Amino acid sequence: MDTVPGLGELQVRRRELLLESELNRQVLRLELEQIAIRAGQIQRRFGWAQSAWKWAAPVAGVLLARNFKKTGHAFAKGSFLITAVQTGWKIWRSFRSNRAESDSGN
Repeated sequence: MDTVPGLGELQVRRRELLLESELNRQVLRLELEQIAIRAGQIQRRFGWAQSAWKWAAPVAGVLLARNFKKTGHAFAKGSFLITAVQTGWKIWRSFRSNRAESDSGN
């Protein structure tokens, strides 16, 4: 017989929750170990790319620098091209709007 009514039920519920909590901890631990194993597999599979990048990036930088040196002020040429395209676009739009107004006026 319980000294406090309902205390036995609470103790049973507490034990059940503790068991459930321990099961959840074990499942979480297992899932984290599986994630760590998979991360290791991925790292081994793509590890060559990291070492290749360490060598490829400087080589690409040298080649690009040589290319820009040969073409001479590539950024300035690109900037000029963008400005010319924007100006052409504005002229074309104004021509089209003037043409549309003259067509709608007739």
